[in-house]
Amino acid sequence: MTLNRKYFWFILLLWLFYPWHFTHAQQKEVTNEFAVWKGFFLNTRIAARNSIFTDLHHISGSFAVARAGLTQHLPHGVDVTAGYARLWLTVPGSGSDALDRNEHRPWMQVAVLGKIGSNINLGTRIRYDLRFRQRVEAAELLPKYDLTHRVRLQETLRLNFPGFKTEWMLPYLVLSNEILLNFGENVSYNTFDQNRLSLMLGLEHNFLRLQTGYMHRFVQSASVPNRYTNNHNLTVWLFYTLDIRKKTKE
Repeated sequence: MTLNRKYFWFILLLWLFYPWHFTHAQQKEVTNEFAVWKGFFLNTRIAARNSIFTDLHHISGSFAVARAGLTQHLPHGVDVTAGYARLWLTVPGSGSDALDRNEHRPWMQVAVLGKIGSNINLGTRIRYDLRFRQRVEAAELLPKYDLTHRVRLQETLRLNFPGFKTEWMLPYLVLSNEILLNFGENVSYNTFDQNRLSLMLGLEHNFLRLQTGYMHRFVQSASVPNRYTNNHNLTVWLFYTLDIRKKTKE
């Protein structure tokens, strides 16, 4: 496949995934919110084909996530990961920004990373979330949990800038889009859950990367029909890779 064709497929996927039909169809109730998304990612290599994945996220007044998983590294740039995530969410209808609602989320994913030329990477990720979210009635938390299923498809394009590389860092640009879809008997209004489109500038130094930029999260309400939120997020994400494999003596 030529370089131009690969670009074409990436742009086509972004166009198809972005929810134009949700914003231009019938009349919707849309609100806007602004926040900072802080994230930390840790990959710990423990064996030639295995690593431990950990990430932490926080958006004030929206959610906090602590996630971990075990990754199996397969040939041809394919990674398979399974793990568990713990979430703290706001309570719908309460009007409070407190993260009082609980969610337990076993998850698994397949990620494929390929190269397009010497300075461009194209990544595809499919993730499945098994979501146990604390039940809410009349803005009150209940001790019971509702089960829903969610599938997520993400396409990510990374462009390196070797011409601006210094002794201590390599700058790069990341364009990403992810669509999230809900399934299950407890899903009433939001089979389409949300879409995440982001553009970030990154700096890489050996095992450390810093990414910052803008993410637009278009989210549909799970409890009110035809209600959506445009979330405008400033992202500040830090990535750290740690290798604790035992070194063989020569």
